[in-house]
Amino acid sequence: MRFSLWLAAFFISAGTTSAQNTVSNWFPIHVGDKWIYEHISRINNGGGQTHPDVQTWKTEEITIGSWTVPEGTVVGRQVRVIEGTPPPDAALSPSPTLTAAPSPVYLIRGECLYGPEYGEAGWNPLDRQLTPDFRKGLSVGWLSPDFCFPLIAHKKWGALHGLPDWSVTRPELAKDWEVVGTKTHDRSAPDLQETFHVANISSYPGAGFTVDIWFEKGVGIVREDDIHHGTIGEVRTRLLSFEPAPKR
Repeated sequence: MRFSLWLAAFFISAGTTSAQNTVSNWFPIHVGDKWIYEHISRINNGGGQTHPDVQTWKTEEITIGSWTVPEGTVVGRQVRVIEGTPPPDAALSPSPTLTAAPSPVYLIRGECLYGPEYGEAGWNPLDRQLTPDFRKGLSVGWLSPDFCFPLIAHKKWGALHGLPDWSVTRPELAKDWEVVGTKTHDRSAPDLQETFHVANISSYPGAGFTVDIWFEKGVGIVREDDIHHGTIGEVRTRLLSFEPAPKR
């Protein structure tokens, strides 16, 4: 009996490690990994469609640590604006990274990644625990992962149930995201490698928003277009460079 319990625990542990390795093969998590992004926003501040308010800025993102929690592994980044000024209207985009949140976190849970962009990974840095609201969202199934790896064409994922506090159009089987295509030698990637085009197939990111993300394995997001339809409001982001942490 003890051997069977040990064997079961071994396979559970091996499965958890394998899932985390799957994520880390796609999404860099080493302390010191660094990304430089350029962002361009266009907002209607009263000038109409012909005269939108256009702002450009650059951010630097650096992985600063990781912490094991009961729900998985939390990976923290530090974001700082290194050029220009983000728009004052943070509600333009649902992505804190695009609006320069200083300390976004990502949760690795199984083979999926919950980020600060749309999964709203809530984190209390003082006690290094996920917030109660975020833990509840995970357990009830209100939250959709940003990505579930490996990315392959036509793969879909999403929250199991709709959000409780605002109306969200739920497609069949509650799928919110889909890999709608791939592109070899993508010119939007700094190293011109293959990218996976992920798009929202529900209104999970926000009413009226369409989100298109191009993701490169081992690098992360290389391009993202967040567009609000009906009014002028968009943020377009592209990766300028990715510098992996030095090997130890």
